[in-house]
Amino acid sequence: MREIFCDSQVLQGIDQLRREIILKEEENNQKIIIGGIPDNSILIKLDVNQNNYKQKSFYLRRGKEFIHKGCDYALILPDQGKIILFELKSSKPKEKRYVDQFRASEIFMKYCNNLNSYLENLEVEYEFHRILFSYKNNNTTSSGIIDLTTKDRNDNEIIIKSPGFPSRIKLQKIVNI
Repeated sequence: MREIFCDSQVLQGIDQLRREIILKEEENNQKIIIGGIPDNSILIKLDVNQNNYKQKSFYLRRGKEFIHKGCDYALILPDQGKIILFELKSSKPKEKRYVDQFRASEIFMKYCNNLNSYLENLEVEYEFHRILFSYKNNNTTSSGIIDLTTKDRNDNEIIIKSPGFPSRIKLQKIVNI
């Protein structure tokens, strides 16, 4: 799926030697290192902080609530059939906002997958995982991970995993791969 994304603003590097990624939010100086990244993974920055990147398509009305929202990153694991969505938030995340960001990102990534499936004549179905990094959820359970069960705007239940905001974490601790 790497071939359908445009440039280095969107495609992010993966340290193949250490098998880790760095997720950053420049605006508020947040950063986390995630280790245990499988081979063939693709890291996409969904929230590039530049004018044209905030709009998913010029066909869609600018400023329309929900459709241009997105998470910070998507990690595509083609060999495992998973897409992991990451959102980095402060100590006071607004539930309605990050739930919309996860849902809008899932819809966008499904669209990208459909385009790629058509181009490659290959049908791939991905399972989505939602990870919220927030200082609000630091050290809340013995495992350090909580499941936030909530509903989206259409009353569908979704589960979001939150490991707090450690400086580094292994992917296998938050997602079964």
